Amino acid sequence: MLDPGLIDFHLTKVQREIGEGSTLANSYFRLVKPIEENLKVYSNLDRQGICSFTLELLAAPFKIFFEISKSLGIAALKFRESAGFRVPQGFQNQRIFVSHYTHAQVLSQPDVFFDQLPTQNDLIFYHNNTLLNRRKILKNLDKSVFRQNVAVTTKSLGIRQTFLLQISNLLVSLRLLGAALRFGRFTILEREILIHASKAQVSRKTLANQINLKRLDSVLSLNNPSSLLITLEGHAYESLYIDLVHSNYPNIQLMAFQHAPIVPDQFGLKRNLFKLNSNDVVLSSGEITKEYFSSLGLKASIRLLGSPKWRPSVQIQKVRFPITVLGAAEGTIESLESFTRLFKDLSSLGLELKLILRIHPCLSAQQSTRILSKYNFEGKFTVSSQKLEQDLIESHFCVYRSSAVAIEGLRYGVIPLYFNPNGDQGLNPLYFAGLELPVFRNLQDFRELFQNLGEMKSGVALNQKDDFLKVGAAYYSKLDSSALNRL
Repeated sequence: MLDPGLIDFHLTKVQREIGEGSTLANSYFRLVKPIEENLKVYSNLDRQGICSFTLELLAAPFKIFFEISKSLGIAALKFRESAGFRVPQGFQNQRIFVSHYTHAQVLSQPDVFFDQLPTQNDLIFYHNNTLLNRRKILKNLDKSVFRQNVAVTTKSLGIRQTFLLQISNLLVSLRLLGAALRFGRFTILEREILIHASKAQVSRKTLANQINLKRLDSVLSLNNPSSLLITLEGHAYESLYIDLVHSNYPNIQLMAFQHAPIVPDQFGLKRNLFKLNSNDVVLSSGEITKEYFSSLGLKASIRLLGSPKWRPSVQIQKVRFPITVLGAAEGTIESLESFTRLFKDLSSLGLELKLILRIHPCLSAQQSTRILSKYNFEGKFTVSSQKLEQDLIESHFCVYRSSAVAIEGLRYGVIPLYFNPNGDQGLNPLYFAGLELPVFRNLQDFRELFQNLGEMKSGVALNQKDDFLKVGAAYYSKLDSSALNRL
């Protein structure tokens, strides 16, 4: 696999030379951050050579045709669901919150991303990030006292609209393929990128970004809100929304909320941050990320909003034995599989450890069961069914990569153990906190740590915990709704 920074450099270069306007919805050009799920689409780029290039080029038209046919087939199957989308009207001077319906949303609790910030005068515009039917989601949301005004978009349009949109995408795909044939303008790596991007231009993912953009545009035009709040991680659709507001709705206050932890190699985030202008606002989750944003010299204003993940610090006297290790996998199938393998191997070392693996709530029960069923645990470690707070109270260590669980654990005196087989700090959200944390690459690194626990000086450990408590208090602040006031 090529270096992620090199991949991002060439993706950005190629997209700018081709023209961002027609390819902005194409997620292939956007490496948000180098986790396994994101990197796998670029795995073929390291096989550079005229033979592989020729084969990819010859296969591209067939794959493009297949993607277009598939999208038309899905549009035919889901025509009722797409036809049922109606733009909510009649809400003047409201704010619109762009949120995400995932398996982490609990209907008896406030929105996972914005908590109770949306009021009865605001609208929550949900992306449907599940395979659940939109009508079923709306029926469930109607029962929630925390979400009074909602709109749920889908990834499908009617057959005619899908066909017209894909004709436009096909023209862009052909232009990308044509650019791949030009010798001298692009390197062989960049020409490979153009071929893969031509296929992604007609993919369901690109189509979903374009559909969500059209529907948000309709909501904005008919409701005339005072502000639009979006989540900010570095995705292609965020860039689309930024351009939409800048070009069509200059009187709407755009606010971009950094709701999740950020990492050094979050390439897409930086690209979106620098698209924001002086009329926009960046909302940070805590003092640490606010300080980082301030160091970038952005045009946008920066405010401290806080986070739903904020909790008061607690001094807990933990039970000394057994040593409890919590594994915090990210919300992808690839991450869960990686952490499951690691914890299975840890359980076979014969060390007196209590191992708890925590599944990210974004994954469905079906997805997690499919991964866990591959392994025979034999009771050597458990999959958590407790609330996160209880896991953190019981745990001494947290093995993490880019998960927010490690940050939340700091307030409970849980020692973070950064796990990255690549051996770098690129996915470590605590990097910006100034903590000098080692990288654990493999099972051997963890074995050495846990075998030498008895030799650790208690004074050093206590000082470290004091530092952890301070960082935990600075990473997530208490929510302050006044940060949402217009400039």
